[in-house]
Amino acid sequence: MDRYPIYLVTGPCGSGKTTWIHQQLTTSTEPSAYICLGADATPIDLTYITATCPHVKPISAGASWTQLAEIQPLYVEIALQLDLATLKLPVDIESCQRIAIVPKGLIESEYHDWATQTLISEVTEKNVALTALPRFGLTGEVLDPASLNIFWDELIQGAYGEVARAKGVFEIVDGRSFYFSFGVGFPDCTYFELPLLPVLSGRPTRFSGLEVVGNNLQPQLIMETLEDCGLDDNALAYYQEQIKSQLSTESPEEALV
Repeated sequence: MDRYPIYLVTGPCGSGKTTWIHQQLTTSTEPSAYICLGADATPIDLTYITATCPHVKPISAGASWTQLAEIQPLYVEIALQLDLATLKLPVDIESCQRIAIVPKGLIESEYHDWATQTLISEVTEKNVALTALPRFGLTGEVLDPASLNIFWDELIQGAYGEVARAKGVFEIVDGRSFYFSFGVGFPDCTYFELPLLPVLSGRPTRFSGLEVVGNNLQPQLIMETLEDCGLDDNALAYYQEQIKSQLSTESPEEALV
């Protein structure tokens, strides 16, 4: 049996690595696998990829993926903080397709030297010093949508420090899960609902969280603001009952709108 390729995808912060991988995965429905090395306990990209590409097998950080790599196409996204020079994998790196996604204007870099193929993204090169990469686990937290929108606008406009890249998965009170993404040099800020079943009983157990990359960030203030956006148990139970009551009185046609 022929062995499918393993794609190692690297590049600077916010260059479009996840976007490129997502584009490849959506052009085919054949079984594939994906892992983000360095995501650890904040699998934002893994959540986004597997929610929008149901044919993709998710591999959690720290899992053994040698066997999967031998039987199906595997996309390995390499996080910013990992050192390419010392990167070690359970497969031979030289046998993999090494792809660098780089922003417009970046001519030479360690990514160019490491990769076997270099692709230029639509993102323009940014000039933000990257001195911090705080991550925030939010699993079980349910946020008020209006408060979340205000927080996100404040975050990307610099209220908590200079942000080069921010991405997150958030649960809101009506049971839906949303993916947010921002990057300096990106054409647009992105946010959309993930195609997941709504959670309207208790707190969701699926992953949610936030990752921010930038300079002079204030992680404690970010976390405190996110906590202020959240609903306590009593408020959550009240709103969930209101939503379920409303859904039960709608006709099937109305419920589908």
